[in-house]
Amino acid sequence: MRLLTEETISKYTKTVGKRTQIDEIIKPIFLIQRLLGQQTLDPSWTWRRYIWNQLFTVFLLLYVILGTFEILSQITDIKTIAEAYYTLIICSIFAIKYLLFVGQRGTLQKLYVTAKTDLFDLIKQNSEEKASDVLDKGKSLIKLLFALITFPCIAYLVIPLCYYAGEERVTLSKTTSILMPMTSPFYEIGLILHMIFMFNMAFSILVIDVWFVFLMFMLCMASDSLSQMLNVKQNNNETDQTYSIRLNDVLRQFHKAHQKQTKYLSILSVMYKWASLVPLLQVFLFVCILLLLMSEGFDWAFASNILPTFVQIFAYNWYGEQIKIKTVNLNMALLEFDWTKMQLKDKRSYYIIMTYMNKEFGIKTAVGNDLSLFTMTSVFKASYQTYAVLNTMKD
Repeated sequence: MRLLTEETISKYTKTVGKRTQIDEIIKPIFLIQRLLGQQTLDPSWTWRRYIWNQLFTVFLLLYVILGTFEILSQITDIKTIAEAYYTLIICSIFAIKYLLFVGQRGTLQKLYVTAKTDLFDLIKQNSEEKASDVLDKGKSLIKLLFALITFPCIAYLVIPLCYYAGEERVTLSKTTSILMPMTSPFYEIGLILHMIFMFNMAFSILVIDVWFVFLMFMLCMASDSLSQMLNVKQNNNETDQTYSIRLNDVLRQFHKAHQKQTKYLSILSVMYKWASLVPLLQVFLFVCILLLLMSEGFDWAFASNILPTFVQIFAYNWYGEQIKIKTVNLNMALLEFDWTKMQLKDKRSYYIIMTYMNKEFGIKTAVGNDLSLFTMTSVFKASYQTYAVLNTMKD
């Protein structure tokens, strides 16, 4: 007998709107979010309904934060201090991103419904093969998420677990040693709480970015379908009048779909204007800490925790760059549209659309930075410059 039937899974992975193929591939995320009390795409989600999940998360945060402050009051080693501040930053980032995420749950629900219906239907209408490709890439995105969560967690946990199997006990980290007494059953309890804390933090922080990637990915694929929509050619036996009518119909469909995508991007930009700023600040701080630690000796376990941060900032800025590219591609497709064969009254509509398409599209953070590869390199440069100053002061 299967522990989780399709009926049970559907019960615990409820989302807004009619259930589609998109919902099916994202079920693993919904299940874990449901377990953590974070499944805000469930129309019935409320703070009160999942209050015990929230209180347990708050308990874990306080447990780690108070222990880290206690360690900071006792140590002078710069490597341990840097790792302790890393722990505090992770806790702060989780709190900020989670509150922003929950506060925008209504907006996320609207975007998700649009992505899995209007955008996916446009992709499917354009090409069944491309729709299948979207589903395959969605599955790959889920696998990447769990890989990014599992790798840093294992890097920290594998050593104490191996020692524990050999009947020896070591702490996960010097910065949390006070939270893991070496006597039973406190050691085992501390180890379990640390495992839950690490997975909770990693999943909760990364899944918010995964939603951004998913929403942007759907927009980019729909934008490609929109460009292909304008690739209209006259058939051999088609009269000029019939062809001009068909051109006008295609242009109307394009304009209607493009308006939906523009509105979708505008809502997405507002929703993530603060959330997209957090990874930029996060990588700025983490790179500084990593460089400081490397000056004292390389720590693979700590470095593995920084890896997901690099993926985060790359994903945000790469998709920010993609929006600019897709906008250029749409403009080129509209320029190559066979508008000269349209009737005079319809050409006016074409000119209006062309004028509107000259508007700049993109995503900006709350402080006005464009999400682009240039912004990403600027953050890395600023991180290194800050490290260089701090290193000079240390010397």
